Amino acid sequence: MTLTEKLRERISRAFYNHGLLCASYPIPIILFTGLCILACCYPLLKLPLPGTGPVEYSTPVKDYSPPSPDAGVQQGDLGERPDWYVGAPVAYIQQIFVKATVSPWQKNFLAVDVFRSPLSRVFQLVEEIRNHALRDSSGVKSLEEVCLQVTDLLPGLKKLRSLLPEHGCLLLSPGNFWQNDRERFNADPDIIKTIHQHEPKTLQTSATLKDLLFGLPGKYSGVNLYNRKRVVSYTVTLGLQRYDSRFLSSLRSRLKLLHPSPNCTLREENIVHVHFKEEIGIAELIPLVTTYIILFAYIYFSTRKIDMVKSKWGLALAAVVTVLSSLLMSVGLCTLFGLTPTLNGGEIFPYLVVVIGLENVLVLTKSVVSTPVDLEVKLRIAQGLSNESWSIMKNMATELGIILIGYFTLVPAIQ
Repeated sequence: MTLTEKLRERISRAFYNHGLLCASYPIPIILFTGLCILACCYPLLKLPLPGTGPVEYSTPVKDYSPPSPDAGVQQGDLGERPDWYVGAPVAYIQQIFVKATVSPWQKNFLAVDVFRSPLSRVFQLVEEIRNHALRDSSGVKSLEEVCLQVTDLLPGLKKLRSLLPEHGCLLLSPGNFWQNDRERFNADPDIIKTIHQHEPKTLQTSATLKDLLFGLPGKYSGVNLYNRKRVVSYTVTLGLQRYDSRFLSSLRSRLKLLHPSPNCTLREENIVHVHFKEEIGIAELIPLVTTYIILFAYIYFSTRKIDMVKSKWGLALAAVVTVLSSLLMSVGLCTLFGLTPTLNGGEIFPYLVVVIGLENVLVLTKSVVSTPVDLEVKLRIAQGLSNESWSIMKNMATELGIILIGYFTLVPAIQ
């Protein structure tokens, strides 16, 4: 017996045993499967609803001015400017990015102490930003006049009152972990523990307090016990109520003068406008919902001629639930690897799942009903799965191979 024949026999036996188990204990298997689906879909509760993810639009910094309320009806750029880009924004966000390399890194260094030096610079930087003022012929303009003033915290953030700004300028930095007090920072015996004390213990798909204060995703900050690149990154995030190019230009020049860096390559070329949708766009979900309705109808009418299927409606419903569950589970599991995919109707992934799931449903149904009628139902199900096991595994291996090849194309959507 060749290696292929041995592998085929083992796969066939495994499918037979699996089919026999599922047909012998249908209720426990269904309950167990339902629990697995719910467990894999749990991360979806923390993801944005379909179609509500932020969208971006960039404009040049040069000669920028807030769009007027009727900017959407202006001529000339109707094809480029999005519909939501009208009126003044809620706030402007300016970030001062700091990146430091710890070198040399001796083997006896402790991460807790090594990160103390680059993080200690944030207190001086925040003080310089707060004290900066623009002096020109019109007078003196301080940060208080252009920054976004915050009042009371939201009810859900009251417990973080000591870490978030309240009744003053919206200014965030890692220094907030120590109330922007250098002496408190110097007296902290374990700064990494302080930074991570508010991190959730479970899977978190949205931004955490560390992400907010560091101004970038936590995995890029480098402040952890497993930093092998020896690079520490963070930002000072400043909220502005209006865009003042002269004030920002003077602040940028002042910081470059105080902290010269030959490696600074960031250029202020574009302003990125971020828009958060308030509700789900029904139009975006219509194609996806229509696809699953067609799937239900197709399976129902495909099995009408099969007399041995007792409930055609039940089979069609089970097929739709199976395909939809596989889609939601895959999106939920993607978050375990740091991915937060959206479910916009225009993406190909939901439709790809339909094609793959539909094929297996129809193949298994035809295989089961073609088994001898004198056998018990559970034996017929086991035999049907066994007969199609080799072709299903070959198809799955081929699909995984194609996906693996697509991964190395370095196209983000395919990856």
